[in-house]
Amino acid sequence: MMAVPGLIMMIWCITSFSSVQAVLQCTDLNDTPSHITNMRVNLRKLEMTWESSLNVTLFSCTLKKDEDFFILDVDNTSCRFENLEVLPLHKGLLFIVAAVYNNNTYSRQCRFIPQGMNGTSVENFSCMIYNLSFMNCTWNAGRNAPKDTQYFLYQQFSKSKDEIECQHYIKDAHGRHTGCIFQQVDKHSKVYFLVNGSSTESEIQFYDEYVELYKTEILPPPLNITVKCVEDPPRCIVQWKEPFEHNSCLEYEINIQSKGNEVDPNKGSKDPPIIVDQETYTFENFNVKKKYLLQIRAHSNTCLLSEKWGEWSKPVEFGSEEYMSSLTITLIFIALGTILVVLFVCFLCKRYCNLKKIFSPVPQPRNKFNILLHDEQPMQKDYVDTEIKYESEEIEIIAVEEMALPPKEK
Repeated sequence: MMAVPGLIMMIWCITSFSSVQAVLQCTDLNDTPSHITNMRVNLRKLEMTWESSLNVTLFSCTLKKDEDFFILDVDNTSCRFENLEVLPLHKGLLFIVAAVYNNNTYSRQCRFIPQGMNGTSVENFSCMIYNLSFMNCTWNAGRNAPKDTQYFLYQQFSKSKDEIECQHYIKDAHGRHTGCIFQQVDKHSKVYFLVNGSSTESEIQFYDEYVELYKTEILPPPLNITVKCVEDPPRCIVQWKEPFEHNSCLEYEINIQSKGNEVDPNKGSKDPPIIVDQETYTFENFNVKKKYLLQIRAHSNTCLLSEKWGEWSKPVEFGSEEYMSSLTITLIFIALGTILVVLFVCFLCKRYCNLKKIFSPVPQPRNKFNILLHDEQPMQKDYVDTEIKYESEEIEIIAVEEMALPPKEK
């Protein structure tokens, strides 16, 4: 008797939740029969129905999620937790029906058990609305998911509509779905998202979540920001327009910082941001000798808009700088230093170096007549020397002959 209802519930879950792998197991809490049979659970409506052979007029329904209990007393054989329809199912749920008859308590429970290996469902699921009507939903693959795991996203914008699979997936480098892009989204609706997966290696756990879209919106920055400053007394009036019409239910964060120099931006002031609830602000700490940067962003105060701070506006610069920046001063000192070094090097070269080696003279054309004269003088000198040597040798020979004759005897 118990196996058949369990099998019926498992098939119902699979066909109603885009092939979600889950089992609904129903058992009696006591050893004796509970006389509560044919218990069925509509998981989307969180509704239970059953049959009972007990002659009782009061039943107690209990829904348990994690450590939380929700109890309803009904006088018929069905109950529905209407205010809890946004409960996600991927962590499992426990349904209990009990009745008291002749001072005995009879009860039966059905446990919704998601199937698949732990750690295979998507992680860090989040959605964000931007540019008023565009939405991105992204997720990370489960830490224990096989490499061939592919994920599929289904959404249901109202209970009267069918679940629709994502039409524009965001893919990673391996072709795995890691997000979805939606266009023309109604941000005032509450949407049910379900992400399941498939793999050839193991069953993949599903993930589901109800999201109130307006809470995920990133508001655009304010429009038409203007700054008008006066010197007497010194102040500036900042004005802007709402990013869109919402009956003035927005708060604005204004960030005004004095502009630091280009070398060390940290020298600028670090004043805390200011929060106002209107589209104008008077800046009283204006210094006419300084330049300032202004940014503004918005978030919801009372209306159905995101409480998260939106995007910062582009920086608006106002004021004037009458002082010379440190970068300009540094460049001037570098130029002066370079000129002084060049002059000093020139002085040393003039004082200690041979300028002729550095600045060689311009070559002049050669005079061929002078060259011939210079070449003729050595030839004449050699000839004269040769004759002189010859005469001196002849004189020596004559002298030797005369000295060699002996004296004659008389």
